[in-house]
Amino acid sequence: MHPQRDRAQLTMKDVSKAYGDRSVLDQVTLTVRPGEKTAVIGENGSGKSTLLRLLAGAEAPDTGEITVRFPGGTGYLAQTLDLDPAATVQDAVDAALAELRDLEHRIREAEAGLSERKPGDPEPTDAELAVYGDLLTAYEDRDGYRADARTEAALHGLGLAHLTRDRPLGTLSGGEQSRLALACVLAAAPELLLLDEPTNHLDARAVGWLEDHLRAHRGTVVAITHDRAFLERVTSVILEVDRDLRTVTRYGDGWDGYRTAKAAARRRWAQEREEYLA
Repeated sequence: MHPQRDRAQLTMKDVSKAYGDRSVLDQVTLTVRPGEKTAVIGENGSGKSTLLRLLAGAEAPDTGEITVRFPGGTGYLAQTLDLDPAATVQDAVDAALAELRDLEHRIREAEAGLSERKPGDPEPTDAELAVYGDLLTAYEDRDGYRADARTEAALHGLGLAHLTRDRPLGTLSGGEQSRLALACVLAAAPELLLLDEPTNHLDARAVGWLEDHLRAHRGTVVAITHDRAFLERVTSVILEVDRDLRTVTRYGDGWDGYRTAKAAARRRWAQEREEYLA
């Protein structure tokens, strides 16, 4: 059995992050387990996007340790996009699928090396066969054979079927650019998806398609969202970023578990206050 998913890991230990004199995260420790569908919630300005950028490796913590290890790859959808306006839709798709295309190329090279042997040549070594097997497993884990079909499905599901592949990105609206970026991340099918407000710029039909896609995703999802329906339908874990305390608290059992835990905390606070005032 291929151990890929057993090796997956996402942890933060005593992580702090500040911008100048403004502390955003203070001594944050958390774990997201492989396969969990995790929502990041909190008030505006609480540090949700900072948390995601740290997990994506787009920024470094001031202190603490971050381990994000997903052999099946990581896909990151930022809230602010950095797209070349002269590039085309096809360029964006090609960039998203670059890792899969590289795997395809390496598989073909390995196959050629194994098959192009003359009479009298030694048999393939165990090491050569192992490399070939690992390449195939990695490609199959990413469902590489369906990459092109998955791209078409994502473009259609997110309302972008009308875009021609030679369309310059600079001619797309902001909403179209955001949806294209999301489609490209999903088409690459990485094991870990880090998504900052993925339901922005989506109509109800596209949101429904995205929810179905993420529920079916075999890997791990960490998504910032304010969408109540998305929280209820997709997520199994809630990470709440507290702007005042600059901490992150984990709640299991999805949105219902989060609401139950918060209600219990409010009851405890009310009881303690009543006892204090008595």
